[in-house]
Amino acid sequence: MVVTKFPVNRSFRAHPSALSQVREFVRERSAEDGLDADVCDDLVLAVSEACVNAVIHTGSARFEISWRHQPAHVEILVEDEGVFDRKVPIPEIDGTAGRGIPIMLALVDEVTFREGTPSNPGTVVRFVKNLGDKSPHVAAV
Repeated sequence: MVVTKFPVNRSFRAHPSALSQVREFVRERSAEDGLDADVCDDLVLAVSEACVNAVIHTGSARFEISWRHQPAHVEILVEDEGVFDRKVPIPEIDGTAGRGIPIMLALVDEVTFREGTPSNPGTVVRFVKNLGDKSPHVAAV
């Protein structure tokens, strides 16, 4: 298993057509680092959800993904140029929208947000997926 000493960064156009490139990037990094297929699948879906939010909700022209493989975990940052819209999603009202953050929380061990504001735009979503412990994680809600 390879451990990334420095982050691997890639920039994407904030357009729906870039989402397949995002998924391919995460798959390539996972394969390069020797991650299990289940871990790869979780990361592909979680990162995709964050990138969909960057494309749809932020008005960003671009977003960046930073991948860092540590001995015990993978850390991924998704950074856009936008403002975080803090709201409580109500799927019954929002239709199929509003499920991205709960999906992210279910797939990785840590999700944190640094919220972009009008005076300081640029939201960062940070994911941590632990690699050593195969037991299910507990989320504080």
